[in-house]
Amino acid sequence: MEQQCLETALLTEFIEEQCKGAPKGIIFDCDGVLIDSCEANMLFYNTVRRKLGLPDLTPEQREYCQMSTAAQALEYITPMPLRSAMAEVVRGMSYARDIEPMIQASEHVVAMLRALKGKFHLGVHTNRTGPLDYMFSRLEMNGFFDPVMTVMYCEPKPSPDGALKILSMWNAKPHEVLFVGDSLMDMKAAKAAEIPFLSYRNDKIMEKGTCCDFSHLEKALLTLKQENEPCDLK
Repeated sequence: MEQQCLETALLTEFIEEQCKGAPKGIIFDCDGVLIDSCEANMLFYNTVRRKLGLPDLTPEQREYCQMSTAAQALEYITPMPLRSAMAEVVRGMSYARDIEPMIQASEHVVAMLRALKGKFHLGVHTNRTGPLDYMFSRLEMNGFFDPVMTVMYCEPKPSPDGALKILSMWNAKPHEVLFVGDSLMDMKAAKAAEIPFLSYRNDKIMEKGTCCDFSHLEKALLTLKQENEPCDLK
């Protein structure tokens, strides 16, 4: 079944209605939104399970792992009697060496970020733990985001803690920001912070459809900016 994709005109209408005009800032989830990391992450978790003599992840386990922290995911997919062995397996693996190089930027995301820089606040709220500088640099996404909110600095989603901290840093009201995510965790975090939410490539979590193409989102945001706030950020 094809996704119910929102193109430029419908995205413009949706964002204007939810944000009461042009948003001041956009918060992006990382995995599944800014980066195409699903299969790389699943390779990591399946490798751990195979080393423990377990079968590959079920669809339900894959979905949970993609939207959770690494610690939560590893605990979820590992039976209690095997958790000490799992920790030993993970210590012997190198995510940075073996898995991270497989991750790619999502389609059109870099072009969109270049077009939006200086016109909107751009931030990241992710359930990743470690710093993202190296990966963002490799994918030509360094220098666009302030802040990059990981679970080192806030409670993991679906807690709104990170989103609320971003609002405070930007001195923005909830309706002045748009949260772009691809999971229920993202949507729940946005809703708890009272921030308008836009689904990316997952129409199961938003009745009005989903954004399937960042080129459409770029055009919608720039259209609203021109119509509502002609002056760039200083």
